[in-house]
Amino acid sequence: MLFVDQGKQDHSDDILVHNDILPIKPKSKIGLFGGSFNPAHEWHFQVAKNALNELKLNKVIWLVSASNPLKKTEDLLDFHERFLSAKEIAISDDFFVSDFEKIYETKYSIETISKIMELYPDVSFVWIMGSDCAAEISQWKDWEKFINLIPIAIYPRPSFEIESNKLDLIKNNAKQIDLSSQENFSICKPPVITFIPGPMSDISSSQIRKVKDV
Repeated sequence: MLFVDQGKQDHSDDILVHNDILPIKPKSKIGLFGGSFNPAHEWHFQVAKNALNELKLNKVIWLVSASNPLKKTEDLLDFHERFLSAKEIAISDDFFVSDFEKIYETKYSIETISKIMELYPDVSFVWIMGSDCAAEISQWKDWEKFINLIPIAIYPRPSFEIESNKLDLIKNNAKQIDLSSQENFSICKPPVITFIPGPMSDISSSQIRKVKDV
C-alpha cells in the first residue's frame, strides 16, 4: 500500500521526486484538485483553502495535468512551468502538488480517479472543481461514469453561479448536498455535488498569460 509518513515526504522542487506516492493516510478525507494550472494563481489557492475548511478535509492534492483534452496544445504552458507555478501558490502543509498524472500517464480525469482509488481504497475522496469546469462536464470523457464515481465539490465563478442554467446538466444528474451537511460530504454516495461558499473572482490563467506576454 502506498501510504507514507507525511513528515518524511520529500518536497524538493524536482518534479519527479516520488510524487506518485501521495502523502495520504488511511481513513483520511482527501480533496483532489485537478487542473491545468496554466498557470496556477491565487484563485486556485482560495478554492483549495475553502474546500479544505468547509468539507473538513485532511489534505488537498493538487493534480497538475500533463495535458488537457479540452485545450489546444499551443495554449498550454510547459508542464514543468505549470507544476512549479502550482507549488509556488500552494504554500500550506495541508496542500500537496503532485505530478501523479504525468507519472501514471493518465490523460482523462476518470482515468486518474480510478487509478488513485485503486491505490488508496481506504480513503474518502472528493473532486474539487470550479463551476466553469462543471458547466463543461458533458465534454469530459465518460462524464456519467465520472460523476457516479466520486463526490464533486463545486466552487462558483462569475457567469457560472449556482443558479446558472449552464450547470443544469450536472445538477440534474446528481443529488445536491446543502451547506449544513458538507462536513460529511466525502462519505456521501455518488452522484452527489455540493457548492463551496466563498468569494468569487474573475481572475483567470489566460489573463495572467496575456499580462506576461506584454
